[in-house]
Amino acid sequence: MTPRDAVSRRVFLTSTGRAALVATLGAPGALSAQPKEILVGSIHPLTGPLAPDGSSVANGCLLAIEQKNAAGGIASLGGAKIRVASVDHQFKPQVGAAEAERLIREGAVALLGAFASAVAMQTTQIAEKHGIPHLVTVAVADEITERGFKTTFRVQPNATDMAVQTVKYVRELCTLKGVSFRTVAAIHENTFGTALFNRVAKAAPQHGFEIVGNIPYAARAADLTTEINKLKAMNADLVFDTGYLNDGLLKMRTYRDLRVEPKGGIVGVANGCYSNPVFIKELGKVAEAIMDGNYWHNPTSPFAREVIKQYEARFNAPFQSHTVWGYNAALVLIDALERAGSTDPGKLRDAIAKTSLKRHIAPGDAIVFNEQGQNVNATVTMQQIQQGQIRVVLPKAYADAEPIFPIPGWNKV
Repeated sequence: MTPRDAVSRRVFLTSTGRAALVATLGAPGALSAQPKEILVGSIHPLTGPLAPDGSSVANGCLLAIEQKNAAGGIASLGGAKIRVASVDHQFKPQVGAAEAERLIREGAVALLGAFASAVAMQTTQIAEKHGIPHLVTVAVADEITERGFKTTFRVQPNATDMAVQTVKYVRELCTLKGVSFRTVAAIHENTFGTALFNRVAKAAPQHGFEIVGNIPYAARAADLTTEINKLKAMNADLVFDTGYLNDGLLKMRTYRDLRVEPKGGIVGVANGCYSNPVFIKELGKVAEAIMDGNYWHNPTSPFAREVIKQYEARFNAPFQSHTVWGYNAALVLIDALERAGSTDPGKLRDAIAKTSLKRHIAPGDAIVFNEQGQNVNATVTMQQIQQGQIRVVLPKAYADAEPIFPIPGWNKV
């Protein structure tokens, strides 16, 4: 028996209602009843160092669901509205696990989260135990979908895709611009950043790069002068950089102060800072021309542009790369609820597994999940900050700007 099959009677009753259970069992004289409200849990960091990004993901989820409710709710369930219970995991795995348990006890039929791989590893495990579908909004670690779970689905690219595609894009830029950079020094946050670096190190030689060293650091570090001086001494052609927002701001200020100017420039790899509008707001010209291999919205899509307008009006905040996947994950859930015509966790899980969602706001084809629950069409893009705006420069099919490469030094931007 799988965890999905073992959903307890108590959880089932809570999530679907006794009347729905009676109707499903076909008891004599039972009347079919549709739920008036569908509870969905949203678990993200809403306080602490990841709060700005976590809130953007949670708000992306909320916007998609508010739009569906305003349009009449889930038609196949008699217009039932979705209620989002948004909770704060504080960037603590144990808190995320406890909140997942609580939301499921209270009747959540699905979970969305969690903007931190360490937390998502826990929340997906809780969801699997109870047979509740869990849509991973943002959390990059490959391992999340490699444990044989049946209820975990991830819409965004995984760590391998992010690392490999970024390395390929940098080599493509070298070829495009006629430069022959070879050596790379890496600096990375020591949890998810280490996972990314390990995959970069494997991919680099396949694309003509040599990793000459890597510097790990703690995301909460107050000073990175020592680490960045070590990085500078490596004298590599390129710097590959992975981290979160606050440590990314600290690194960039330190790069500037220490005049770290590699020949090719500084390139983010799934960097939580360098494709973030806050980066530009905080650092202005210092951020100019920085590149980042990451996810983004589809700048060629009228639908994406309209969603961005609505998001910024609704939340009075800039739309971020992370917001894309909160919104898309909620679209997947909405689509599955309509197709399932049920809040039964098993039926909902099966509907998610059969997703082929073409109308979304990211680059790439329809959202389709493989047997591991990974979106096989999740697309990595290369962004660059140009004239204070984040632009897509690769792949060409989704680009809204031409790349500037090599990345100019501080006194040339």
